[in-house]
Amino acid sequence: MPQRKKAGLEAKLYRDVDQADHWVAWSANTGWQIFWARPNGWAEREPLAELGAIRLCEVPLAEAFNSDVLAAFRRPPPRALTG
Repeated sequence: MPQRKKAGLEAKLYRDVDQADHWVAWSANTGWQIFWARPNGWAEREPLAELGAIRLCEVPLAEAFNSDVLAAFRRPPPRALTG
C-alpha cells in the first residue's frame, strides 16, 4: 500500500490517464478517493472501491492544490495542554 510521510502529509496523488478531468488520491485515513480536477473538487470526492479499469500515473500532490486536497490530508496540529 502506498505511503508518503513528508511535511505532515501521508498521501499520494494520481492522474487518471483516460479521464484528465479527475484525480485519484490515496491516504491511510481516507483510502482511495476519486474527485474532479477543478477548484474545490475534493468537496465532491467519492470513494473508489475498485481500481480495475483505471490507468493511473503518479503525480506530485501539489499539482491538485486548487482542488483543496492538500488540506484534507494534513494532520491536525497537536492540542495545547491546559492545566
